[in-house]
Amino acid sequence: MKKILLAGLLVTGLMAVENENYFGINAGNAKLSYSTDTANADTDGAHYTATVGHYYGNDGRISASYTYINRENSVDAADLFSIAYDFMLPLAEDKFSLYAGPVIGYTSYKESANTLNLDLSGFHYGAQAGAIFRVVDSVEIEAGYRFLMETGSDTVADVEINADDVRMWYVGANLRF
Repeated sequence: MKKILLAGLLVTGLMAVENENYFGINAGNAKLSYSTDTANADTDGAHYTATVGHYYGNDGRISASYTYINRENSVDAADLFSIAYDFMLPLAEDKFSLYAGPVIGYTSYKESANTLNLDLSGFHYGAQAGAIFRVVDSVEIEAGYRFLMETGSDTVADVEINADDVRMWYVGANLRF
């Protein structure tokens, strides 16, 4: 009898937690830094991200996202695929929250100019942090910053080039359903 009562309380408690899926879009600026033994360089551009995820009450959320970085003339591909978990800190009753958490994924970055073919694709890992303002029950505004360490490298004309990091700030909207 005690086990049944405990299971009933657990199920009731889980049903009270607000578990919702969400879809988000955001835009901002992305900067990919890469280096050689003698020099450093950056590729800078606008980015657009589409995200799908799931909120676990007011305590956390998990998400998968695709980021398209606006390409320069010689860049063939600049895309990121990421999975993130955010720890949530609600500050105002269902209206304003801060979040922070780890991010892992894969970056596809390929550049070609004349005979130069550079491929700095590889895995990335890092963190993101930001704030969410809930406008109405199903719509929220989000702003944040993401810092990702890159693992991609390539050798061109006997020079090793390493992708160092990607830094992104963003603003967007989420739709909860």
